[in-house]
Amino acid sequence: MNIVTFKAISRRKYASGHEITTVDISVDEKPLADIIGPYEKPFAEKEGHSGLAGNYHPIGVASATLEQYYLGNEDADWGDEDNKTVLLGCSCGAMACWPLLCRITIEKNKVIWSEFEQPHRDEDWTYSDFKGFEFDKQQYLNAIEDMKNA
Repeated sequence: MNIVTFKAISRRKYASGHEITTVDISVDEKPLADIIGPYEKPFAEKEGHSGLAGNYHPIGVASATLEQYYLGNEDADWGDEDNKTVLLGCSCGAMACWPLLCRITIEKNKVIWSEFEQPHRDEDWTYSDFKGFEFDKQQYLNAIEDMKNA
């Protein structure tokens, strides 16, 4: 099984009391953007934009819903079937500009990230051969809790 790490890079609290946590993700001690980049590289090179491959950055998530968000229960309304969660966003700071999506599935003892998608590219950017990740559910929940308390 894979090991996930969620890292709170920053927290911003607004006058309304609403708080946003900017979260970076690593899998097996490697940044998620660095994992997905080599997979996307042939697609990006084919269209003459090699710099697009893996060009993702941490996203801001409402602090009150961090656990629900990363369990796929909050805002999972992206993608071809409106059932995916944004894991990383664009370097410009706008999540919707260049989001990396996946389906988060919760099973009894594991959490699965599958069916990755880049919604701003057509079928030439297919992730069907990208195996995704499987995490031990308790490790995953602990990683979320560690991030919330950091």
